[in-house]
Amino acid sequence: MGEIREGQKAKLSFKTADNSEKEFDCFIKEIQKDRLYLDFSQEILSYAQFLEEGTELPVKIFTPTGIKLFDTIILNSPLESEFVIEYAEDSIQIQRRAYTRIDLETKIIIQREEKTNIVTKTIDISGGGLRFFYEGDFDPGEQVKFLLYLPFEAHSVQSQGVIIKNEHIPKDQHILFFTDIKERERDRIIKKCFEMEARKYKNI
Repeated sequence: MGEIREGQKAKLSFKTADNSEKEFDCFIKEIQKDRLYLDFSQEILSYAQFLEEGTELPVKIFTPTGIKLFDTIILNSPLESEFVIEYAEDSIQIQRRAYTRIDLETKIIIQREEKTNIVTKTIDISGGGLRFFYEGDFDPGEQVKFLLYLPFEAHSVQSQGVIIKNEHIPKDQHILFFTDIKERERDRIIKKCFEMEARKYKNI
């Protein structure tokens, strides 16, 4: 199965009768050999005629190392008790560092050299960086350390990053790009993004 895990996001792509392309997000509920059982939004049922048994379609799966594209065939349509697809092991990695980003307000401590530490809240996070609130300024490309407190976890993520200036976001918001982060810490963030997104998705 490689890097495919339960709880990861899968994006289905297919064409409709007017040749327009539709994309829907699902989440991997269960894995059995080369089969994936998917959770999905009820909205997809409106397009069930394009997702019948035997239909071939590409599926993007969001893994910790990036998005992977698989050729799949539908074994059970969304109208059956379980939505099941079969996928080929030989995947095409199309974006090595494309991360799921989620809206999340959680505590973060920004540690600055020779300046007062900042205790604030995040706006959103991903495996590559985050956005946070702060009514103040940073030096261009300022290097910082940080402690990120993920929901329902006892220990913070501790790492380093750089503050990126972006004129297209409000003045009291800032972007922190991870520059020196251990992969196990990045994986903790990515896993939390998958968990939070799946929880929100199920509550829609």
